[in-house]
Amino acid sequence: MSRLATILAAAACALAVFAVTLGTGVGAPAGEPTAAARATDVPKPRTDWDPIPYGKGRKRQMANYSQRHYGDRTWRLRNPKVIVLHYTATATYGPVHNAFAANTPSLGEKPGVCSQFVVDKDGTIHQLTRLEVRCRHTIGLNQTSIGIEMVQEGRSGKHGADRAILGRKKQIRAATKLTAWLKQRYRIGMRNVIGHSMANDSRYFKDLEGWRNDHVDWLRGDVRKYRKIVAKVIRKHR
Repeated sequence: MSRLATILAAAACALAVFAVTLGTGVGAPAGEPTAAARATDVPKPRTDWDPIPYGKGRKRQMANYSQRHYGDRTWRLRNPKVIVLHYTATATYGPVHNAFAANTPSLGEKPGVCSQFVVDKDGTIHQLTRLEVRCRHTIGLNQTSIGIEMVQEGRSGKHGADRAILGRKKQIRAATKLTAWLKQRYRIGMRNVIGHSMANDSRYFKDLEGWRNDHVDWLRGDVRKYRKIVAKVIRKHR
């Protein structure tokens, strides 16, 4: 074989190896899906960027809170493992944004409560913080979870508020699309899409101060119905 033929053969072999590498995603940056995986992911739903104040002071408060309750001093949310469902106990969105923006102490500590997303009754998805920011929405899980609030006033009966949301087409469609997108983006298991009432039983629950949740929003049976809708959203994009 001539020298030129040898060089061409080696080049062809290298290209073949490179093509296989691309196909298997070996060369993809850490934490990012391959092109094939991205093609089947749920698209990000349209969101309304409506941020609450979360400057240096609040970040410092969140870092201090995290040190006390989780043993790590940071305000950043990295690789979340849980999505927690809530309802606002209000009839409209405005008071929720105002309460989260106020940064009022909760249980005697700052920062105040907040959630990354609020889904309004008309299906509008409001994003209140960036995804890499921790929010105080669930005791024991703020260090590893994203909170989704749904606008809904309290109802009589254990399941009243949850089922009102499940029966509101625009709101539940938006909320489940958002959940499906977050679930796929962070590869969160379906069993880790939970209601606030289920938080104490999460495998990721941790609180060094011994705090526990006492909320009853999104009971287990209603979350199962919610998960089924999320699963349908994901199947549509396969």
